[in-house]
Amino acid sequence: MTNAQAKEKVRKHECTVCQKKFLTKHDLKKHLRVHTDERPYVCKECNQGFRQAGSLKNHVAAKHQIGLPTLQTYVCHYCNKEFPVKERLRLHIRIHTGVKPYQCRVCPKTFARGGQLVQHMRTHTGVKPYTCSICKAAFTCSANLKLHIKGHLEIRDYVCDICGKKFYRRDALKKHLTCYHGNLKAFHCKICNKQLKGHLPQHMRVHKKDKPHGCGHCGARFAQRSQLTVHQRIHSGEKPYRCQVCWKAFAHSTALKLHIRRHTGEKPFVCVLCENVSFSQLPHLKKHMLCIHKSSKPYVCSFCRSFHQTKNDLDGHYSNCKDYASLDKKADLQTSSVEPPMSLEKMRFLLAVLLKKISSQQRLEELGFNKRLIDDILVDSIESSGREPCRDLGLSVAQKLKKNVEILLEWTVPKQYMEKFRNEQRSTEELLEELTS
Repeated sequence: MTNAQAKEKVRKHECTVCQKKFLTKHDLKKHLRVHTDERPYVCKECNQGFRQAGSLKNHVAAKHQIGLPTLQTYVCHYCNKEFPVKERLRLHIRIHTGVKPYQCRVCPKTFARGGQLVQHMRTHTGVKPYTCSICKAAFTCSANLKLHIKGHLEIRDYVCDICGKKFYRRDALKKHLTCYHGNLKAFHCKICNKQLKGHLPQHMRVHKKDKPHGCGHCGARFAQRSQLTVHQRIHSGEKPYRCQVCWKAFAHSTALKLHIRRHTGEKPFVCVLCENVSFSQLPHLKKHMLCIHKSSKPYVCSFCRSFHQTKNDLDGHYSNCKDYASLDKKADLQTSSVEPPMSLEKMRFLLAVLLKKISSQQRLEELGFNKRLIDDILVDSIESSGREPCRDLGLSVAQKLKKNVEILLEWTVPKQYMEKFRNEQRSTEELLEELTS
């Protein structure tokens, strides 16, 4: 019998709200504050209240001791992380040791913390003590209820600093950064061999032909809730995605993304077999490959000219391509400067917004706005002002664009504001975002 199981037998003090048991009356009294939201420990600096004295101590150390002599801290000898409360360190160390002293009496699962076991037991008992006051949905823990309420209130407080997309949960933002912007396809479908950035369970419904989400208006059914949400906009007429350049509205974010390429002139799908032939959409490249090059495989290795059915196949090919490997080794020997922190696609979009704001419609038409790549429009605009644009062949496309944006800002933003931004050590990207917000 483990120590945890022995302790479980003498827990005589039961919470009348959630039935959790405690060793002493004092422990029960502290726990009841979770339900009553009583916060008797108040910070003298900012008046923020806390349920436990340890939480207040932790808050003071983290928020109000910066630059001052710190309180006594307890250091983890595994990772050197510091804790102002000894109990927090004791619990933290279990991450390194793997000790899980709390064992479920129904199944073999074990847990590092007693609270985790209490929450787990509710999966067996079916007890859901936390109820939503808006829709009466019930949950096994308060954290899940808080997330659920954020959904009702549309509170998405975790924001991607690259694309601006917002999330309800921190882990969802982390996954978005890793998979979407890091282009990590960590999920593998064993049926169709596809590598996915996420949503594997939803993808599996395609193979099972499972469509659990039905439209209440017309009866159409969908594999994913997001597909139903987009479909319902046909009935409601809702168009929540608006272009900041021309203010045209769209029902789907993908439609907006394709529309923005009309303003930026971006054509990211390039035929490597033809000279200066590219497309704004993948289906157009596929049609080109089939009609002109007689191939149903639209992805071509630009190093050995081999054809591939999917982008995943092409990415996998690079590890075996001798031409790519030899060129990659040469590139490693050369020193390259750091790429701008803002993506090329976003910088082009913000530039289009800015040019639309500061230029007359006649001038935009003369420059070929909506017909040419925004990079080339900017170069022509700088030249027509009597200035010299950046054409350094040693720089990447993104680096050259950033240099030319800097020339544009120096030329168009009043000197006193530019000096203010320099004193504040604001980056070009930050200035561009502020001017277009």
